[in-house]
Amino acid sequence: MSIKFSVLLAIFFTYLSGCVEPFSVKFDTAKEYIVVDGVVTDMEGPQYLKLSKTNPDAVNESSEFSQTIWTTGESTLPLSKAKVKIIVNGSQIFNLTETDPGVYLLPAVLKGKVGDSYQLQFETETGASYESSAEKMLPVAPVKSAYDVFNPKGLPNYSEYYRDFTPSNDIYVNFDDPSGEQNFYRWQWTLWETQKNCATCNQGKYYLFQSENGVDGNCFKDLTLKYNNIYDYACEDLCWDIFYSSEITIFSDIYTNGQSQKDKLVAQIPLLQSNPCLVSLQQNSLTPNAYRFLKLIQDQAVNAGTLADTPPAPIQGNVLNVRNKDELIIGFFTASSVAEYKTMLWRKNISNLAVLNQLFKTIHNRDPVFEERSPERPYIPLAICKNSRSRTPFLPKDWKWTQ
Repeated sequence: MSIKFSVLLAIFFTYLSGCVEPFSVKFDTAKEYIVVDGVVTDMEGPQYLKLSKTNPDAVNESSEFSQTIWTTGESTLPLSKAKVKIIVNGSQIFNLTETDPGVYLLPAVLKGKVGDSYQLQFETETGASYESSAEKMLPVAPVKSAYDVFNPKGLPNYSEYYRDFTPSNDIYVNFDDPSGEQNFYRWQWTLWETQKNCATCNQGKYYLFQSENGVDGNCFKDLTLKYNNIYDYACEDLCWDIFYSSEITIFSDIYTNGQSQKDKLVAQIPLLQSNPCLVSLQQNSLTPNAYRFLKLIQDQAVNAGTLADTPPAPIQGNVLNVRNKDELIIGFFTASSVAEYKTMLWRKNISNLAVLNQLFKTIHNRDPVFEERSPERPYIPLAICKNSRSRTPFLPKDWKWTQ
């Protein structure tokens, strides 16, 4: 699924805590840069790593080049057909599989472990070799409790459907920071929303066909239709769209070591529809190197905009070209232990918002356009909910139908 709304990577931070605010730091890339986005965790379930490259003809957001690089439009292009592997403790080798262009799946047997170190190595189709520094997975404090508060003006400029402000469920956490050690945290979230429409065809129609793996479906171009003709197709069965946080929310305990953290705002979940949804909040440990990298991203965003500031520029991460150390590689590869907090948002606390079953509209800013039956096509097929990083036909773990 292609998410058609723009999600600004947005953060202004103090040194100690993260506060979500929008910013937009843009620069022109005169050349092509490789972008790395990957983290090994100790969570259950599939894990992905993304490799891409900047488009020299695009204007890019410097804030996109972080640990979460799921950019929109053509600012980045997938880096496909790379040979990618992760080295554990300098000896064990795990090869990754490309599932979508530039998206590489970690093997199921590779589950992170606190105390182990992880290194990324990959070779491009042209033969260039790259490797990251070895990152040791550090422990993370568990989440003691969490709660959400409805915020009618949560996220500025998040969705065209709401125009200025997208409402959100703001999530607050309580946890005890361990004493006697320095800890760095990052918060991320994953959101599962029920989706009723599973395919959109531009100047084409959707067809089912028999493949080697059973019945499949896809759009096929129809030149008798206008070039801007769009048809949408309802899902044949239950389907969930999956969304991921794109903001950077970090915290260092340098001045609060060992203190309990209470009522800390760590996530804002957009109100894409008023149907219940499932949220996984992840409290991640960060290595010192990963924290410093993210801090540089935030500092660049805060400092850009005056004549005295240096022009925004991509920031070198921890990945290097093995034969050419001077090549700039954007992004970061690291390892994080995760304390997960999962909860259903029943959305009974929202007010005066008629967005029931409106997930398609809040994403695409339009109602679906369904193909009508005709003598040539009396049966309109229902679309298959194809399993991917952004969509699943499988009931999400811990999903509940009733409160």
